Amino acid sequence: MNVRPCTTVEEALAAIDTHKGSAEAFTLPIADSLNDTMGAAMAIITDRILARGWEQDGYEQGNGFRIYRYKRSAW
Repeated sequence: MNVRPCTTVEEALAAIDTHKGSAEAFTLPIADSLNDTMGAAMAIITDRILARGWEQDGYEQGNGFRIYRYKRSAW
């Protein structure tokens, strides 16, 4: 599998904003560099995910990135 992870917050937000399908059909590959110690980048990305009514449904660790999965929020 050839995965190109998002390396900037802007890339991740664009991927979220342009997805037209369901939460369950969406995966978001995020470079490990965006998982900073303060959590600022992932907080911004998570805020956008929550605004769509989604929540995280786990992730798979790759070599230098994580592929996040989502589902429709129960709340």
